[in-house]
Amino acid sequence: MAAKQTVYHVAPSSEGAAAAGLKWQVEGREGRRILHEPHRTQREAIDAARHRAQEHTPAQVVVHARDGHIRSAYAYGTPPAASPGERGRRAGKRGGVF
Repeated sequence: MAAKQTVYHVAPSSEGAAAAGLKWQVEGREGRRILHEPHRTQREAIDAARHRAQEHTPAQVVVHARDGHIRSAYAYGTPPAASPGERGRRAGKRGGVF
């Protein structure tokens, strides 16, 4: 059985953390542990998320813009096998996700 992929999100912090100067955070789940790691800049948060993803492969880092839209994503390691329904979409067939 393939290992589950860990996904780390780099997103703007809540208003309370932003008032303290911590404007970005890394969110994710490592096994049973839920991660909320605050950072001063988006670059620091991205670097921290990428470092964690490299340690917990297979993993993905999803970077959000200030308005919440996905800006970019990075993949590390071999992702879990796709379900039969997703295989066609990944191959570029109509109605695809990518």
